[in-house]
Order: sequence, then structure tokens, then C-alpha cells
Amino acid sequence: MKKVWVYLEENLEEILMVILLAAFSLVMFVQVIARNLFHGGFTWAEEVCRYLFVYSGMLSAGYCIRKGLSIRVDAVYNFFPKPVKFIIDLFAKVLTVVVYAYLTYKSIGLIQSTTSISAAMQLPIKYVYAAIPLGMGLGTIRGVQDIFRFCKKTFGKGEEQ
Repeated sequence: MKKVWVYLEENLEEILMVILLAAFSLVMFVQVIARNLFHGGFTWAEEVCRYLFVYSGMLSAGYCIRKGLSIRVDAVYNFFPKPVKFIIDLFAKVLTVVVYAYLTYKSIGLIQSTTSISAAMQLPIKYVYAAIPLGMGLGTIRGVQDIFRFCKKTFGKGEEQ
């Protein structure tokens, strides 16, 4: 069971994004076939693809943090000495966690106040908006993990995973 937990901890966002991409591709494929062979598509297909894309995009926040894929201007960053680089990196990581945590908190209020329904599927939009706290929440968790990993690596009290 521990191996499963470790595997999910390392690959959760990636697994979910692959599933969403596969579902997206399947729905699009069926829609293209329906339009070309039967001269009429499904009214819900575009909406489903849009929502799958939104969920995939929001889940990518945690994935990018986990894989260390953040944006930084290296041309300026490389001029600083190592202690200043440490402070910049730590500040950026903490700021990321704070912003993601704030967005998670505020998006929960957005979901609670939303009463709209989607046009084609008649799905409450709050289920679509649930992608925000899910993605930002996972991003917050991954950001905290990243800060701990960064401090362990910097201070030499553990190896980077």
C-alpha cells in the first residue's frame, strides 16, 4: 500500500491529466465522426471538451511545481551570489504558496455563490468552477512540499527526491 501512496504522491496530477486528455481526445474523435458520417454532432461535445481542458489546465499548476517548471528570468538571476539566489528562490516559493492558498480560499466562495447552469449539458457551473480550488489546492500542497524539499537540499539535511 505504501508503494501505491508513494506512486500517487509523485504522479497524481500527471495521471489525472492523462485521463482528462484521453477523455478529451475520445469526445473530440466521436464528435468528428458524428459530424462527418452522420452530418450532425452532439450539442454537448464542445462543452465537455472545454470543461476537460479547464480541469487539465488547473491541475497543471501542481504538476509544474512538482516538476520544478516555474518561470524565472535567468539573465538577471545568474548575476546574484548564492545567498541572494537562495533568498530569491525561497521568496518565490513562499509567494507561490501564498497566492495559491489565497486563490483556493477565494474560489470556494465563488463556487458557493454560483447558481448558473451550463447551456448544453444543464450542468451546474459550480462543478466547472470546482477545478479552481482543486488545482490551486494541489498547487498549494505541492508548493509546501517544494519548500521543504528546497530547504532540505539547501541545508544538507536530506537528499532531494
